[in-house]
Amino acid sequence: MDARIQSRLLRINQNFYDQYSSSFSCTRNQVQPGIHRLIPRFGSNTSILDVGCGNGTLARALAAQGFSGHYVGVDMSIDLLTKARELLGTPENGHYTFQQVDLASPNWHNALPPGQYDWLVSFAVLHHLPSDDLRLQTVLTFNKLIKPGGFVVVSVWQWHNSPRLRQRVQPWSTVGINPEELDAGDVLLDWRADETPGLRYVHTFDEASLSNLATRAGFKVCEGFLSDGKSGDLALYQIWQLDQ
Repeated sequence: MDARIQSRLLRINQNFYDQYSSSFSCTRNQVQPGIHRLIPRFGSNTSILDVGCGNGTLARALAAQGFSGHYVGVDMSIDLLTKARELLGTPENGHYTFQQVDLASPNWHNALPPGQYDWLVSFAVLHHLPSDDLRLQTVLTFNKLIKPGGFVVVSVWQWHNSPRLRQRVQPWSTVGINPEELDAGDVLLDWRADETPGLRYVHTFDEASLSNLATRAGFKVCEGFLSDGKSGDLALYQIWQLDQ
């Protein structure tokens, strides 16, 4: 993908979260079923890096269960991070930190507290990164951030499984982009929450393409499953471990 197109797609998503962070946050107060399924596996005294933490939904779920380990949540949206701190408050147990990072910036991981993590989770993030190169670069960085024997958990939208979301696909002419300049599976989805519709860039993964991304970055796929949404198939989850 041309760097100019990649930059425009990143800007579309940045503009979305700048403009709609408040209404978006209001829709992200419930822990998704797929994440509920995973939380018991994280343990109560581990280290977790939450890449794309949004308004801190996972952090609040961990705190409610007495998590006593070390949690770091990172996101590009200052507004969502502010909301995350506000909603979390001061848990009785555990150590929680929120920090702004931009995954499109080179060496973004250098801004994080030193150390490696037992778990790195990145829910509904990879599909917002335009270009195969950026997605691979991001996942290669993930393997620098986990401890030996640690795990990465990712989820990506399966928006095409939802009749409602299929109706929200917009033509690329809406933003003046030629579809021939995009990667296969790139779509433009609108957002509606009692406001002027917003737009978000989304890359469509299937199980094979997500597994391929993991393998190219040095991971083995330990487990995968579908969950979320009314039909239970709105997101594809995978658990990865470094392939020794």
